[in-house]
Amino acid sequence: MAKLEPIELFDRKSGSLFILFLLLIASLSLSWEYTQYRHFIRFDDPLIHAQVIDQEVKSINNQPKTSMKLRLDNGSLCRCVMSPYLRNLRGREVLVELQVAKVSFLDYLKGFRVRGSIQEVYPDLSLKERWYRSIAKVHAEPRMQELYGALFVATPMSQEFQTLVGAMGLSHILSISGYHFGILSVIAFFFLRPIYRWFHERYFPYRHGNRDLFFVVLGFLFFYLWALEFIPPMMRSFGMLCVGYFLHDRGVKIISFQTLLIALGILLAFFPKLFFSLGFWFSSFGVLSIFIFVRYYEHWKPWQIFLALHIWCYAVMLPISLSIFGTFGFWHIASIPLALVFNIYYPAVLALHVTPWGDWFDPYLMALFNAGDLHTVSIPIWSGILSIALAFAAMRFRVAFWALGILGGATMVSAIYQIA
Repeated sequence: MAKLEPIELFDRKSGSLFILFLLLIASLSLSWEYTQYRHFIRFDDPLIHAQVIDQEVKSINNQPKTSMKLRLDNGSLCRCVMSPYLRNLRGREVLVELQVAKVSFLDYLKGFRVRGSIQEVYPDLSLKERWYRSIAKVHAEPRMQELYGALFVATPMSQEFQTLVGAMGLSHILSISGYHFGILSVIAFFFLRPIYRWFHERYFPYRHGNRDLFFVVLGFLFFYLWALEFIPPMMRSFGMLCVGYFLHDRGVKIISFQTLLIALGILLAFFPKLFFSLGFWFSSFGVLSIFIFVRYYEHWKPWQIFLALHIWCYAVMLPISLSIFGTFGFWHIASIPLALVFNIYYPAVLALHVTPWGDWFDPYLMALFNAGDLHTVSIPIWSGILSIALAFAAMRFRVAFWALGILGGATMVSAIYQIA
């Protein structure tokens, strides 16, 4: 079969029309959001239905308080500080009174903090929370409950554990994104293909088998996306999957910058709140770094690309993550081989969690996290900005590609020097 060659999807005229289409959609989306916002602030202290996404007791001004993250029924996110004596309400629907007089439209889009009080709690748990509680029952250690909750159903980890995970360089592994979506897609396709083939050969051999299977897998992934409440990195992955298959089905090479830009443009036009999601942009930049590497080394063998990509993505993402979060440890470098092992570990623990032995890896993981060290390092913000600028330049110039790798290596040396 002939190799698919990259082609220009748009000439100047069609590209301009596509951009105008996206701008039209974006303007309609923003108009709808503004209408929702005006309705939201009609009263200074409205009663709003919301779902509790996260709940954690923190020390605020030397006083224990419950920090509660809510998803409102209009789709906005907000944080409220409430009494420390609240019972665990995560995953429940509540009726909450919010003080929104000072909330601007920009705050409404990106998420905001307000004072609030819960007026009523409804008994039903969300599907996501029910999944989490069934997973948590398998594990005795609270850290393991947090880890597998984040890994399977994207429940938030405590601030302390999240900081340790970040210092060990494991945040991108444990936070559900396109990486996990890809593994789940392969698993679903692997199990569904023999079943579908039996029916395909006997009843409808005229149909396009791979296309049918794709839509079945897509339906499964959309259900998973819905159950996990449309977290931004998964939305980016799902959007790219849809755009990628649409182009691939028409003979277009999908590992290209155009595919990424089209997917991001469509998602941002329809869902403008994604613009303010750090997870969405981290996920998108990770895909960009992969495409940059493949552009220059697509002639390598698949196993060579697979191994090199883990090192490359680590180096490219390091200046950005350290300039923002500033947590590092000697175990951070070990995240490269751990990411390789994760490709086997993830389907293995998925299988174990449908058996009574879901906690089989817990002693080893507890030993790993107990050995983890946590240090604060100072990497200037310009280093992260430079990494982004070089990534865009590397889309065209090989010298920028090498400069991007050197910057990542220099950042790692600086971080190790600071903690040594």
